Amino acid sequence: MRRAPTTRAKQSRERTRGLNPEGAQKYRDWQKIENAVLLNNLKRMCRQDIGLIMTPEAGVQFVAEFAELADAARGRNVVDLEKFGELVRRSDIPYGELSMLQHMLMHYDGFAGKKLMFTMSADGDEESTIRICNHALLNSKTRPRILRSAEINFERGRLREIAGKGESSRAMVLEGKIARVLGQEDYAIQLWEQAMSAVVAQSEAEAAASKPLGSESLAALMGSRERDAVELSSPWVDLTLVRYDRYVRFHERRQFGLALAEHEGATQAMQVGCSLDDPESHYHAAHLFKSMNDDGSTMYTSSWLYHMTKAAASGLPIAAHQLTIFYAESGWKYIEDEPPAHVRPTPFDSYPAAEETHGSDSGFLPTLRRLLGYDDSEHSTSSSSSSSPPAVRESDAMFHTAIFTQDPATRWALALSWANVATARRYAPAFLYRAKMLLQETLWAEAKAPLAALNMTEQRYSYASKADYEAGIRKPDAKPTPDSTASSSSSSTATATSSTATPAAQDPPNPYYNPPEARIWLTQVFYATLAHDLRRRLIADATRPPSSGTRRSDISALADVADVGSVDDFRRDKYPPGTPEYITCWLYDTDVREMWEHEVEGMTAEIRRICDERGWDLVDEEGDGGLMYRARGRGATGEAAREAAREAAGDGAVEAQGR
Repeated sequence: MRRAPTTRAKQSRERTRGLNPEGAQKYRDWQKIENAVLLNNLKRMCRQDIGLIMTPEAGVQFVAEFAELADAARGRNVVDLEKFGELVRRSDIPYGELSMLQHMLMHYDGFAGKKLMFTMSADGDEESTIRICNHALLNSKTRPRILRSAEINFERGRLREIAGKGESSRAMVLEGKIARVLGQEDYAIQLWEQAMSAVVAQSEAEAAASKPLGSESLAALMGSRERDAVELSSPWVDLTLVRYDRYVRFHERRQFGLALAEHEGATQAMQVGCSLDDPESHYHAAHLFKSMNDDGSTMYTSSWLYHMTKAAASGLPIAAHQLTIFYAESGWKYIEDEPPAHVRPTPFDSYPAAEETHGSDSGFLPTLRRLLGYDDSEHSTSSSSSSSPPAVRESDAMFHTAIFTQDPATRWALALSWANVATARRYAPAFLYRAKMLLQETLWAEAKAPLAALNMTEQRYSYASKADYEAGIRKPDAKPTPDSTASSSSSSTATATSSTATPAAQDPPNPYYNPPEARIWLTQVFYATLAHDLRRRLIADATRPPSSGTRRSDISALADVADVGSVDDFRRDKYPPGTPEYITCWLYDTDVREMWEHEVEGMTAEIRRICDERGWDLVDEEGDGGLMYRARGRGATGEAAREAAREAAGDGAVEAQGR
């Protein structure tokens, strides 16, 4: 039986490959070069982290001696544990720093790096066990049987043992992920709920320790936790998704009682994540639990805007893209739910506040003080001294802040700013949407906030009272808004409204209209689709077993399927020779790529539609200028379009291109 390259002795490797003395010497020279590179990188790492105990020379010596143990462990994932323990004691390298050394070794000798990880797991290192099982979980997308294979039986047993103790929330999260893939959803939910309770308890302890520094809200914010490298520190995210998925399934089966229970469970998990300021939970709050209009479109409520802004401000590109669409397309009123009584007056009020509402209890400053944790109930001038102040949601502040950027041009500029956040992370749909924004010749006049709302005058009210608002009886002189969902209660009301309505304002020209620049953004999206096709080929190549004649110096560890082509793919030959960086850069960030790769087919169709309508050919602008897509249909030919652009540029009217 042929053994893996890592388990062959040096002489056996050279004999099997048929290396002559000259070839063997070249191989040894290559090893010396690799050791020198490893030493230099260890020196750089030690300079950056002065707290490291390991010296660069000790790290290189450990790697060399471990390679000898690996050669002796023929056909096994684990080296001799007794000799490994002696090596660790002799090297005097802390176990925690060995994990860092193992991660670095993956860049130079992936097979030895993985053997070190398996050995550390067998030696009792929990983090190595978690990494091995997480690796198997990721590869189960293309190898479904790997989670039940004998190759990781020991590690799976170790993970179950660690998770069963209830002390490691990360182990419980990973065990739950594996259980869900294996169809054990109830067991997964149980593990994630236990892990969530443990993380929340720890966060509350951190928040309590931070109370002297500020209010409870600020302490909770300071106690928010960052996610670890393998995404195992946020059980509320997994719990939200699995319960929401079960809610959808039960609802489709018309099992409404079970569906309601799952929806409540998903909501509770999402709220836990939001309380810990988790960006994904904020996005789920806005996306999964959003309100809908009768036509199925998203209702832009204060809660939606708050949570989506929180997610986007944390750098989540898909949330930034949604805010781009919101600011580019929404008209007055910008947010569609009605302000509660305790935050009035606001520019978004549809009817006057109740008479018993006093300014000391409502408005922007009292709302802000309550959000920051201050209790103004003792100083309240409310008529009922015994009544407690109403609960304030964090999203209530949107009723006072969403009025800013109140005209089409500034809202368009803000949309472009959020688009920059998404494009900086290489979120491909944002590139396509930005191109479409630059092709829009006019802005929407209805995006301008009325003066009555800006000046907070009574003319901003569309209803005379709350009762009329609930009954849908608009004031005769009320100007209808684009997002108004209230219908006229009678034909006379409709007639009065139409007779007093002012003519619609003319849409202003788009100052950002720029077809040549839009074409550049379309080219970038096309690069993203090419990168998607490249990755499919890379997966096929990465999962293909190496040939028997492949030299160890030419191969490294196979990447997790989810990471093929990314920065976490440590293979030297992970890209075909000559593949340009402007293609491969779309694969670097695995998390972002997974957000848009399911939209590739739709994006490709939209690119072709735009190019066909405008007669644009797309060429490899960052490469050799070769043709990537030729326009079809009634538009001008690509050459004609380029000639028209040159003529327009000479006349100072580049905007004529592509019309």
